[in-house]
Amino acid sequence: MVGSTRSRKVDVRILASTNKDLLHLIKSGAFSRRPLFRLNVVTIDLPPLRKRGNDILLLAQHFARQFSETSGKPTPRFSEEALQVLKNYHWPGNVRELENVIQRLVVMTDGTLIEVPDLPSLMRFSALRGEGFNRTLAEVEAEYIRNVLASVEGNKTRAAEILGIDRKTLREKLKLDQTKE
Repeated sequence: MVGSTRSRKVDVRILASTNKDLLHLIKSGAFSRRPLFRLNVVTIDLPPLRKRGNDILLLAQHFARQFSETSGKPTPRFSEEALQVLKNYHWPGNVRELENVIQRLVVMTDGTLIEVPDLPSLMRFSALRGEGFNRTLAEVEAEYIRNVLASVEGNKTRAAEILGIDRKTLREKLKLDQTKE
């Protein structure tokens, strides 16, 4: 009871989380060791979303179903390319960021298929895809050009503007890319 002078026995569990290295903070004097050693019975290290591979895809589909149900829209499907971008994005906001992106996609997408151009631009351009650092500069450039083109729905004039090259140079680069396939 609030205000009571009698002690009562209670059985509680405290669940706490942090994204900080508490042992490092204790060593630097920024965190007291007493609360850590009193509360630290079981430690669960959960890797960031970007390191959880297919969990990203499972969560994306879960959130898509959830937000479709609440908005009264059909559950969208994701193209393989869009799933690859989701999987390879670095997710600085972890699961909350993924949840917000999927909610935005469900609400803002008219069709039932979510493709790369539907994804937020930051995500389209920052997600490493394919072989990562095992690719040549020409391969990375070709992929970047394809992504820019996809983001402007094939508009070569707009893509050339974004890339900072003239339309003729873009045409030549696309021709080179097609001969390599």
